[in-house]
Amino acid sequence: MASRQYHVVMVPYPAQSHVAPLMQLARLLHARGAHVTFVHTQFNYRRLVDAKGEAAVRPSSSTGFCVEVIDDGLSLSVQQHDVAAVVDALRRNCQGPFRALLRKLSSAMPPVTTVVADTVMTFAATEAREAGIPDVGFFTASACGLMGYFQFGELIKRGLVPLQDASCLATPLHWVPGMNHMRLKDMPSFCHTTDPDDTMVAATLEQMNTALGAKAIVLNTFYELEKDVVDGLAAFFPPLYTVGPLAEVDSGGSDSLLGAIDISIWQEDAQCLAWLDDKKASSVVYVNFGSIHVMTAAQLREFALGLASCGFPFLWIKRPDVVVDGEEDAVLPEEFLAAVARGAGLVVPWCAQPAVLKHPAVGLFVTHCGWNSLLEAAAAGMPLLCWPLFAEQTTNCRQVCECWGNGAEIPKEVEHGAVSALVREMMEGELGREKRAKAAEWKAAAQTAIVEGGSSCRSVDRLVEDILLIPSQRK
Repeated sequence: MASRQYHVVMVPYPAQSHVAPLMQLARLLHARGAHVTFVHTQFNYRRLVDAKGEAAVRPSSSTGFCVEVIDDGLSLSVQQHDVAAVVDALRRNCQGPFRALLRKLSSAMPPVTTVVADTVMTFAATEAREAGIPDVGFFTASACGLMGYFQFGELIKRGLVPLQDASCLATPLHWVPGMNHMRLKDMPSFCHTTDPDDTMVAATLEQMNTALGAKAIVLNTFYELEKDVVDGLAAFFPPLYTVGPLAEVDSGGSDSLLGAIDISIWQEDAQCLAWLDDKKASSVVYVNFGSIHVMTAAQLREFALGLASCGFPFLWIKRPDVVVDGEEDAVLPEEFLAAVARGAGLVVPWCAQPAVLKHPAVGLFVTHCGWNSLLEAAAAGMPLLCWPLFAEQTTNCRQVCECWGNGAEIPKEVEHGAVSALVREMMEGELGREKRAKAAEWKAAAQTAIVEGGSSCRSVDRLVEDILLIPSQRK
C-alpha cells in the first residue's frame, strides 16, 4: 500500500502470551492500511534479543511498521512467573518513558491516531488520554476472564475478598452476568488472597477502571464461543470487538518480513513434527503448560508417572524453567525416562503449537488453560484435559467443563493414577468421544468466524472503520 491511512501504537504486557495476540492484531491492521508502532518494554525485549538476535525481532525495512522499546526498571533476574513484581514495576516505572515516546511520535507521519494498549498496561491508556489520543483496550485473555476480573470490585463489596479462609472458595456466585455457574474458586486466582492490600487485586481494580474509560475494548475471542459473556460485558464496557482466534486470521498479504518477526524467547524444536509423522492417527497425548506456568518438582513427577503409565505415546513440551525450584531433571522417574528411551514419549523445550495441535497424530491436549492455548485448541478441534493454577486459567477451565463441553479437569492436587486414568478415558472412553464431538463443533464455529462475512472478520472491519480511522478518512 503506497500510503498508510492511520498510525496505531500497540503496547503489550511483556510476556509471550500477551505479545503474540498483539502482534497478530498488528499484522491485521498493517494489512488494512495502518502504520504500526509496536512498543516492547526492556524486560521482554532483552530476552528476545538474547534468544534470537535483534534482527529477528526489530525489522529495519518493513514499510509502515517499527518497533520501539521503553524502560521498565526491571532486572533480568526477575522471573516472568512473578507477575505481581512485574506488574508493580510496570505501574511505577513505565509512564514517563511512554510519555516521552508519544511526544517523539507526535511528529511522525502519519500522526498517531490511536493507542491500542494491553489492559494490564494502564499507563499507556493514561498517557494517551493526557495527550488527547483515543485509546483502545486489548484484553488478551478470554471474555470470561475479563468478566472474572471485573467482578473483583463486587467481590470486595460483598465481603468475599480478601478471603476469610479456604472454605470460602466453594461459595457460589450466581450473580455473575453470563456465568451464573461460577464459584469463588473459579474466579481469577489473584482474588484468592487473604491480604487486604494485595498488589494484584489493587492492580486489577485499576485495570478494570481504566478499561471502562477506553474508546473500545478488543477481545481475542469469537462471539459464538462466548456469546453470553460478551453480551453481559456489553452492559458495562465501551463497544466490544471480538476479533479471534487471531492466530487463525489471514492478515491478507501483510509484508512477509513483518510476518517473520520472532516473538518467542525459546527456540521451536523441529523434530517433534517428524516424530508425530510416525504415530497413528489421534494416538498421541500432547502436554504443554504454556510460557509462564510453573510447578513443583513433586507435581512434575506425578505428571511424568501418569504419562508413562497411560498406555499412549506422549509429546511433552517442558520448558527449562517449568519447575519452580529448577531441579526437574533430578526428579524424573525411571519409568518415564524408559518410555522416552524406547520412543513412546518425546520431551522438547518448545514447539510450534498450532502445527502440533493440527497434526493428525495428536488426540488430546493436556493444558494449563491459558487463553492462547485454548483458542488454538478450538481452531484445531482438539479435546482438552485441564490443569489450571494461575490467573484466569481457573475461569477458563470452568467454562471448558461447564459451558463449552470440550474438556475435563485434572484435580488440583495432581496424582499420577488420576492423570493416567483421565488420559485413558479421554483417549478411548465415552467421555473422550463426547468431548471430541464438542471440540469438532467449536472448530467449525471458529473457522466460520474468521472467514469473510464471519463475526470476527466483520468485527475487525468495524474496529478499523468506527474507531481507528480518523473522521476524515471514514467512508
